[in-house]
Amino acid sequence: MKNISSALLILLLFIIFSSCETDVSNDITLAKSPLRLVIDGGLERNTVTPLSKQQIRLTTTTNFLSTTDQPFVNDAQVTISNGIDSWRFIHTNNGFYENSEIIPEIGKTYTITILWNGETYQGTDTLVQEAPKFDKFYYKYEEETTFSDAGYYIKFDTTDPPNIQNFYLYKLFKNGEFVIVPDPGNSDVLVVSDKFFDGKKRIGVYPNEDIFFKIGDIATAQQVSISETYYEYLKELFIQTGNVGTPIIGNPPPASIRGNLINLDNHTNRALGYFYAVDIEENTVTITEN
Repeated sequence: MKNISSALLILLLFIIFSSCETDVSNDITLAKSPLRLVIDGGLERNTVTPLSKQQIRLTTTTNFLSTTDQPFVNDAQVTISNGIDSWRFIHTNNGFYENSEIIPEIGKTYTITILWNGETYQGTDTLVQEAPKFDKFYYKYEEETTFSDAGYYIKFDTTDPPNIQNFYLYKLFKNGEFVIVPDPGNSDVLVVSDKFFDGKKRIGVYPNEDIFFKIGDIATAQQVSISETYYEYLKELFIQTGNVGTPIIGNPPPASIRGNLINLDNHTNRALGYFYAVDIEENTVTITEN
């Protein structure tokens, strides 16, 4: 499954732990912080490429100087409810919890409940709107400029539904792999609201204008309809991962980004990450010479 948040979470952690250039780990002694639960995943409605199962991954944080991967959680109880029906997610391997029966529906609000380590976490998101279809999906060769490389760039035309507040996330895949680069502009172009184009036809939208393709590459683009709260979370995430600092002072220390999972038993021990419910419009094309 093309999980929306996994690559974003990896990108955030990479920025956090690679901001210093000099290895001084042997000279530093840090107090160990309590482990925090980390959620990676949510519900994805995709009528173009239907998913055979929905998937959530649970891991924990590690100590700052740790060189090991994030430990996965294999002993949690995970359920998702829409207020009427509930679905239990079963652990398969490496922290992945799956369910093949739940079918996300437009307009439904979903609540995830996680029981782990003697504490209960809950998070809620609403699958607000269906993502608008692509009116046209295409690519165009562009010459090298001061700000971009020469190559083929994916574009699409689409029409925003009128009189409805919409929020979008744009994702681009190259040969099946989600691709993104740290950029200060990500918070403005990869997540957007329709405040300035409500009900309008949009021509030549780049899902990511930093990513170019070559002949033979397979490109997949997604226009993802997301809730306002998920939009705000992603915007803050992109602001932090796009802050590349300066040559003199380096990267500023990242602040903690608050997700939507609440610890019902201990409010100070909140989980990291965001549980989402989204709708996806996507298309795929193989790059060939025109």
